[in-house]
Amino acid sequence: MELQLTGLEETLQNLSSLNISEQLENKALNKAGKITQKAIIAEANFGDRSDGVIKENIKLKRPKNGEVVIHTGRAYHSHILEFGRSAGSTITKGGKKVTWGKINPNPFFSRGYEQSKSESMNAIIEEIQGALGL
Repeated sequence: MELQLTGLEETLQNLSSLNISEQLENKALNKAGKITQKAIIAEANFGDRSDGVIKENIKLKRPKNGEVVIHTGRAYHSHILEFGRSAGSTITKGGKKVTWGKINPNPFFSRGYEQSKSESMNAIIEEIQGALGL
């Protein structure tokens, strides 16, 4: 699972007219990404052993081409927690029946993003304004 901050597209387009360096842009994106990452980690409370696995694996990819990516790395089951799943069963090749229960959606990634959106945007603006002396 990964999250891309799409609301920043217009802001970055406006900032491109300021001729800021890629290094400054990446620094600002990294700062905003860390704010969002922290908010997502704060929302990842499941009250079971997957809690720690998810929190440890919410990673921030280095900004590249005006994008910062936050993903769940090796927490391969995070999409099930985010979106939920229905109950079901299947028969394995060995003839064994495997069943699983229903999991209600718990959109921790979405909540973390929504809660941090304005703070992340402000962090980008402050970082660039500070660097440009505005």
